[in-house]
Parts: sequence; C-alpha cells; structure tokens
Amino acid sequence: MLRRIRDGSLKTGDRLPNERDLAAEFGVSRPVVREAISHLAGRGVVSPRLGSGSTITAVAPERAQEALFLYLRDNRLDYRSVHEVRELIEVHAAGVAAVRATEVDIAALQQSMRTLRESSADLPAAADADVAFHTGITRVTGNPVFELILSSLHTSLVSVRQHNLTLASAYQEAVRSHQAILDAIADGDETAARVSMSAHLNAVFRYWQETNPAAAAQR
Repeated sequence: MLRRIRDGSLKTGDRLPNERDLAAEFGVSRPVVREAISHLAGRGVVSPRLGSGSTITAVAPERAQEALFLYLRDNRLDYRSVHEVRELIEVHAAGVAAVRATEVDIAALQQSMRTLRESSADLPAAADADVAFHTGITRVTGNPVFELILSSLHTSLVSVRQHNLTLASAYQEAVRSHQAILDAIADGDETAARVSMSAHLNAVFRYWQETNPAAAAQR
C-alpha cells in the first residue's frame, strides 16, 4: 500500500479499497490489513474513518520535521555534519531573504534581534530568539523545503546554541553578526546577506570547535 502511495497510484484524497478486497489481493487476513492501515495512520499517511474506509492524506510538514529531528537526535551526528548543511542552505536563504523580505518580515526579524540583544542574562530567551531569527529568514524565502529542513536542524541545535551563548565573547559575536545579517536583508543587499550569514555560521562552528574537547580532537 505504501509503495502505491509513493508511486502515485494512490493519491491524496483517494480512498483505500475495503479490508476484504485488500486481504484477498495481498493474500493475508483482514486483521493483518487492519494492522497495516493502523500503521499507515500512525505515520500520517492515511486517515481512517469509521464506516467509510480510509483516505490517503497529505503528510503534514510537522511530521517530516519530527522525523528528521528524531533521526538527528538518535544518531547523535557530529555538529560538523550539521554545520555543513546549514552553511549550504542558510547562506543561500539569507541572500534570497534580502531580495524578498517585506517591511513586515524585517520588523519580525528586528523583534527577534531586540530579544537576543536584551537577553544576555536569560539563556533560554536568547536561544529562542536565535532560533526565531534564523527561522524567520527561512520563512521569508517562501520556500517550504528550506523551512522544513532548517526547522529540524535548529531544533537539534539547542545544546550547541546554549553552550555557545554562555560564552561572553560568543554571545557578543552572535549579537554583532545577527545585526549584520539583518542590516543586509533590510538593505536588500543579497551579497552582503550571504557574506554575513557565512561569517556568522563559521563563527558558531569555530566557538563550538574551540570549546568542545571531542571536536578539537577531530581537527
């Protein structure tokens, strides 16, 4: 059934055949079919409806984000791997944001920037503001794939953010570099936005590498 959904034989909104027909087709019992449908429902692929069968549903972005987040968490990937993906996507996203940002978008980024600047004594608030700033940039691009991937990455970066922001020099650098990114986006300067984001991400990686014994051993 999942193969049919993947190859497009069954599309969003289509109704699955009834349990009797599926059992006959696959040569299994109806309880087995029922269990398979329950499994697909748990993955958000189908929506069972009492008395009317099951319907193919569109997978919500939140489910995809959760799956990627759990993968990153469970596999305990080194931040180096995450940094390489962030650099590839976020530098480009910053440039796109500089071209597409509206006054409303810029105002939202400014609010995140104010919270970050004023939260030196409140680590959770500073980390949340950091996430909100980067998430806001990806949202400005209008590309849901950017937002899906980066939301998952940023959720997995809580420990890295909190670690770095406890360092006075790293916190000051975060404020300075975020402001540089914001200024470039507000000015509509695509090149400056890319350069500023690249410099910021490299600074984050450098602080993590210099203060993380395991990372230092891998240099």
